[in-house]
Amino acid sequence: MSEWRNIWKKSIETCQKAVMSRKVEEEFSNLRSTVEADNTKPYENDRMVDFEEGIAYECIGEIDKAIDIYTKVSSSDGLPVKHWRKRAEFFLNRAKAKKDGKRYADIFKDNFVREDFTLESTLEKIQWEAFYELHALTLIPSYIKYLAISSMSRIDSEPEMAIVIFRTCLEDIIRVLYPAEYEENENNRKTLGPLLYNLFNNNDQFFTKGNNTDFKKDVCKIIKDRGDDAAHGNDIEYTPQYICETILYFIGILEKAENEIWFRKTRVKK
Repeated sequence: MSEWRNIWKKSIETCQKAVMSRKVEEEFSNLRSTVEADNTKPYENDRMVDFEEGIAYECIGEIDKAIDIYTKVSSSDGLPVKHWRKRAEFFLNRAKAKKDGKRYADIFKDNFVREDFTLESTLEKIQWEAFYELHALTLIPSYIKYLAISSMSRIDSEPEMAIVIFRTCLEDIIRVLYPAEYEENENNRKTLGPLLYNLFNNNDQFFTKGNNTDFKKDVCKIIKDRGDDAAHGNDIEYTPQYICETILYFIGILEKAENEIWFRKTRVKK
């Protein structure tokens, strides 16, 4: 993994910790002060660390602090790569809209302005709303979150790669929630398809909270099938509508998984 990728991965992990603890300043201060084996502090002045800190503040509702950071990282002195500065500017504008109480294209909340999925501009909005939504999930294991966030950032330019990783994330979620069933499936050298089929038909506890048969049979299967299509080079036209729909299905799965993890944790505590 490149140094840049490693810094971003650690920043995402820190963002997750910060949102869970609601101690954003403390968590990111600890990250920036980290001294590596070569006696360097790679996180100290990195703008991607700053960007992730801004997202953490937004996730816990401290919009003014998020706006200050987004302003800094979207400026000419901010993130070193132009397209990332543009992405930070998108976050800045939506944070300002949040603060002002304006309607904006937040597809995962009640404040959703319906969009035309056939447009490239809609894909951009949905992609980066999803990017934020992934950060807001606190219970999904961090390695799955990193894969999901990283692939979401490239789905506009590399849809095949991103959708293959979406399928991988689905498989990882199944492995986390149903380790015994997953191991048995692996030992029998079966693919993800039979495992999903057995879970859907024999396990009433699959995505217990907000359980929905159509969701299990349709949405999970769609992500599996689309991941297979992408991995096998099948003749698919990656239109904005196809990608937008795939993003929505994928986020739906992770939100269901987040709820299921929460449900299990609270049930154990009781």
